[in-house]
Amino acid sequence: MPLNDAPPPAPITDIFGIRSRTVILALAHLGFVYVVVTIGAGLDMRGLWAWTGVTIAFFILSALAVAVVRAPGEKYPLPTGIAVVAVMLVATALSWWSIPTDTLDIVQCQPPLIAAAAILVLLALRGRPVVAWAGTLLMSLSAGIWSDGRDRGFLSGVFFTTWIYPTMILATLFVVMLRPMATRIRVLREEAVQRAVDDAAAQAESEENDRQVAHLDRTARPILRLVADDHEFADTEVTRARLVEADLRDGLRAQGWHSPRVRDAVWRARERGLAVTLLDDRVEGDAGVVHPELEDALVDILDEATAGQVTARVVPPGRATLATILVEGGGVTRRYDYAGDGKLTVAEQAPSFGP
Repeated sequence: MPLNDAPPPAPITDIFGIRSRTVILALAHLGFVYVVVTIGAGLDMRGLWAWTGVTIAFFILSALAVAVVRAPGEKYPLPTGIAVVAVMLVATALSWWSIPTDTLDIVQCQPPLIAAAAILVLLALRGRPVVAWAGTLLMSLSAGIWSDGRDRGFLSGVFFTTWIYPTMILATLFVVMLRPMATRIRVLREEAVQRAVDDAAAQAESEENDRQVAHLDRTARPILRLVADDHEFADTEVTRARLVEADLRDGLRAQGWHSPRVRDAVWRARERGLAVTLLDDRVEGDAGVVHPELEDALVDILDEATAGQVTARVVPPGRATLATILVEGGGVTRRYDYAGDGKLTVAEQAPSFGP
């Protein structure tokens, strides 16, 4: 994982709960009723073709329902929606035309029609009411052609599907009236999440300020009291005062490096006589504690160095290199470049820092 990568926030989808456990259980119940009614109403059906066609239609309609429910995103893709309607028309027609004329019962034709109606309603709720209405009209046309082919009359087949229209009207009203409200709810939820992020950032900043004040109380305040009392400093006290001053400078010009682990390692290195310079050239809005891997690298380098100078710099944003650590000592200069993807490049006799 890149050192400067943060996972994007998860999108807010499925505002109507179409992929919820309740809807899935309802569709499973519908499939169970479909099978029971089909078997019960088709006990008099004879012939392999009849049962094969009815069975294939059931599995096709089941797969379509699952596809409409499980598709990602809030709005169903238009090309896929059109394909779902086309396959649904083929499945219902296959089921109807598979039923033998001599044992034809209107109850045998209801399960595929109900399943198709459920698919159309789901399509409307997924933001495709026009596609769903086109599928409804075409299904009435298909039912009329099938009924006319079975000598029952075209209008009789159309009338067979009329009960779907009130359901589609309600689904359409639901979409037209409540989808803008759902969009508003999504916006409000996103704003609530953003407020929570801002509050957490403010809390973290407050805690960091408290930590810095406590650090000042532990390090700088005793020295300032000695200065106020005209104390005559010994060499060891002067050394400690300079270490405290350098530590305070790090907190101002290298906030990204100013974590407790790095601060302790820098303090130990400076006590040994090592010259350490920390820089953070990011803009204020991008500032923050560097990645733990960078901290580990700098701490290891500081603990291993015995003399010379170490300069650690977080580079400005928009560059391939995330941070650079320059180690000079013993006549050898080593430069450690850490890329944003975590790749480390080490070069000897590297030039000094430039803009």
